[in-house]
Amino acid sequence: MRVGIIGLGYVGLTMAITAAECGVDVYGVEISDHIKDCLRQNRAHFFEPGLDRLIARQNGRNFHCVESFPQDKDFDAFVITVGTPLMAGGLKKPNFEYIKSALRSIAGNYDGGQLIILRSTVSVGTTRNVVLPFLSQLCGKPESDVLAAMCPERTVEGKAVEELTHLPQIISGSNERALEIAQRFFRYMTPYVIPVASLEEAELVKLYCNTYRDMSFAIGNAFCIAAQTFGVDGASVIRHANQGYDRANIALPGFVAGPCLEKDAYILTNNMPDCPSKDFIMSGRRFNESMEDYVVDWVREHVGEPAEDKVVALSGMAFKGQPETSDLRGSTSVYIARKLHALGYRLAMHDFVASREEMQALGLGEVYEDLMDACRGAKALLVLNNHKKYQDVQRIREIGCEKEGFAILDAWGACRDLYHSDGVRIYTLGNFLLDREAQK
Repeated sequence: MRVGIIGLGYVGLTMAITAAECGVDVYGVEISDHIKDCLRQNRAHFFEPGLDRLIARQNGRNFHCVESFPQDKDFDAFVITVGTPLMAGGLKKPNFEYIKSALRSIAGNYDGGQLIILRSTVSVGTTRNVVLPFLSQLCGKPESDVLAAMCPERTVEGKAVEELTHLPQIISGSNERALEIAQRFFRYMTPYVIPVASLEEAELVKLYCNTYRDMSFAIGNAFCIAAQTFGVDGASVIRHANQGYDRANIALPGFVAGPCLEKDAYILTNNMPDCPSKDFIMSGRRFNESMEDYVVDWVREHVGEPAEDKVVALSGMAFKGQPETSDLRGSTSVYIARKLHALGYRLAMHDFVASREEMQALGLGEVYEDLMDACRGAKALLVLNNHKKYQDVQRIREIGCEKEGFAILDAWGACRDLYHSDGVRIYTLGNFLLDREAQK
């Protein structure tokens, strides 16, 4: 089977290399010079365990990175993996121009006989009402004959290679032939394929999975803040509510971010008629977003108003630490940094995995490879993801004891060994509002 993949980002490259490893002849189109340079060096442009080894094995064998699909090759399918960002300007509506551009790029190879697989996250109805008419016009065939499939991507960064071959793959098709080809392709990678009844159901599956996680975390965050209004540590009460009690699985407080969770509630509700469900979904999303402002307010309370000597260290700029990733897209840490920078604080940024170049490109402050160096001139440290390396915190303890008034907000409870250390003033999302509540 020969498949063309458009876009070799986080989703496209992991799928391309995994499919190649499973015996599919894969051609991937990419326009980014940086991504192409990395692939020529047999490595990905982002951190993903095990991926570089597979790239080295499949590069020039079953995997070919090209600027355009070769005209002398017949393809069974093309996979659209480009992102679906929200529109600029704070509109919070999905921008489908990347998908349309990707569809235009196959015009020289597409005659209507190939399956088009949409892997991108889209609003309900997009595959049928936008993609099918576009393809029909492109190939000159009636929409009923166009082969299109919505097969949502559901892997987690840091485990994508493993999950592509182990997670159930949701597939749908515009007709029986489309469903047949989609099933054939995904069975190269996994025996666990789930056909669903319609393109719309497949679109909803992806949106439901991510929005469910978003709302689950919103409940945990809301419960955590509510507990502190009663003078109770929010993380502690959640842990005890869950302990040994199978009917409680309340999420611990934390940031809900990344290139999917931060926007999929907006994509789900984009064309949803006004109804209580829409209001309920969006209230959870907005509560998670409000956690950024709670942290900014904490900085103002514990560091003081912005001034030239008010340096704040931020560690954990990638949107999550476990599984570890270098991805800064949709990161709450970046959004918090932007708000602090806009207020006038000087920032010292650090991450265990994200590249120095990408963090510097944010233009928000100094970037440090060593966490201790980032802390030395700072008034406070924000630990903003849950990377395992925070558990080795002896050196943070030392600087916390040395610097009078130095405060630490460990948002995820990652620096557990610090909690009982004399001289270190530490807060978590479970207790960071208790001082304020006690003063009321």
